[in-house]
Amino acid sequence: MKRILIAFTIFLASAGLNAQFFKFKVEGMKDTTVFLAKYFGPKLYYADTTVSKGSVFQFDGAKQKPGMYAIVRGGSILFEFIHDNEPVDMYVADQKDMVTSMKVNKSINNEVFYKYILFMTANKKKMADITKQYDALPADSPEREKLKEESKSLNKEVLAYQKKVVAENPGRFIASLIILTMEVDLPDFPKDDKGVITDSNYVYNYYIAHYWDGVNFKDPRIINAPVYHNKLEKFFSKEGGILQIPDTITKYASWMLNQMDMADQENKVFQYTLSHIVNKYANMQIMGMDRVYWYLGANYYCAPNNKAYWMTPENLDDFCEKINKVGRTLIGNFAPMLILTDTTEQNWINMYKVEAEYTVLYFWDPNCGHCKKTTPKLQTLYEEKFKKRGIEVFAVAKATGDDFVAWKKFIREHKLSFINVGLTKSVYDQAMKDPRPLLQKTTLESLNYSDTYDVYSTPRIFVLDKDKKIKFKQIGVEQLEEIMDDITGHKSDVKLFPYDPTKPDDEQH
Repeated sequence: MKRILIAFTIFLASAGLNAQFFKFKVEGMKDTTVFLAKYFGPKLYYADTTVSKGSVFQFDGAKQKPGMYAIVRGGSILFEFIHDNEPVDMYVADQKDMVTSMKVNKSINNEVFYKYILFMTANKKKMADITKQYDALPADSPEREKLKEESKSLNKEVLAYQKKVVAENPGRFIASLIILTMEVDLPDFPKDDKGVITDSNYVYNYYIAHYWDGVNFKDPRIINAPVYHNKLEKFFSKEGGILQIPDTITKYASWMLNQMDMADQENKVFQYTLSHIVNKYANMQIMGMDRVYWYLGANYYCAPNNKAYWMTPENLDDFCEKINKVGRTLIGNFAPMLILTDTTEQNWINMYKVEAEYTVLYFWDPNCGHCKKTTPKLQTLYEEKFKKRGIEVFAVAKATGDDFVAWKKFIREHKLSFINVGLTKSVYDQAMKDPRPLLQKTTLESLNYSDTYDVYSTPRIFVLDKDKKIKFKQIGVEQLEEIMDDITGHKSDVKLFPYDPTKPDDEQH
């Protein structure tokens, strides 16, 4: 009796193991090495390898996590399939047309998947034909309206099919994948009795509100396929998603992240999503977008809100130090105080005591190539436009060592008449030896201005209002002229240094 039980147990274990094997037959395939590749986001990574014999090959699916996989031979993808903890047995009758000739012997997910591919391919061709006919017709042709209706009807047919497949496959990964590819079924604009649109933002707001309908952010499978990444990327873009305004971005990012399983370290959806958004906005050279980077860092990475379990303590410390720097100079914040000496090294000038409607805070280096081009332009703007409008320039220069001589020489040769201060060698040496005597005149933040303002390169320009709040940053001198003309009521004035949006900013300094 005991032997029978042991044998039965072995049979059950074996049956369970076999159920997780991926078995494939590709008619006419020669004996060769075949690779299993898994998706993580949009990228493929090798997961396993085997050898086909007699056109048949298989992999141990028990070692793999549910998701989208690809069969690769000779560096090329042969076909894709879904792994969702069910037996997979598939047969390809024609290597020249693998999708059409695919027969799924086992796996409900893949049976539905390949039927879905054929359906969508056929309808994509129909839509292409409609579009081609539409474009060929004159703009005033009545046939165009008929083709528009055909297009709408076809879209409704596709949407109905997608909804049907989702409803028939609850819990299966194929349903999750289709949900991620579905377009929002948009309503018409609301109109009054006379047919006038009463809310021009209604359709957009509806689109954003329903963009993620049906998506389960706690489902760990969704990041193991390209479609989630594609939908995520689109949502956080100006082309097909939310408005690229920092407060709007952080609002929706938090809404998404807070629906995810943040504690389960096996579920990578939270990690993937947070990392993707942070990386997207970390180095975006668009004014004000650093607020997104700072907000996500402060609320999900750094103490007391540390949820980034995948970060090492050392990397997290470095990251949070950067976040703290960024946080000090966000648009809307009061600019950190600066008190530095002029070229005499006797006069200490407090930026907050500079009375001006606006203050241009300018960081530069007399030996920096870009600065040598930008600084004379700034002087021209100051003399011809800014000074008479109550705009002051508070220029902070690198002035240690030989830079001190170069700084004073540059000021003389270019007749810089705005406020010029710097961290000179004698001040720097004293600060390194013992900063306490200097703190009667200045602050540690001023002595460490490059760290305080995160000045990792020069030139850098900030615009402060009369209360010394930061209004603009990360702009070139040409943009500065446009901005200052605009906010001081001189928008139509002739530009001394016209801004060319087709050129990189670092070519316009």
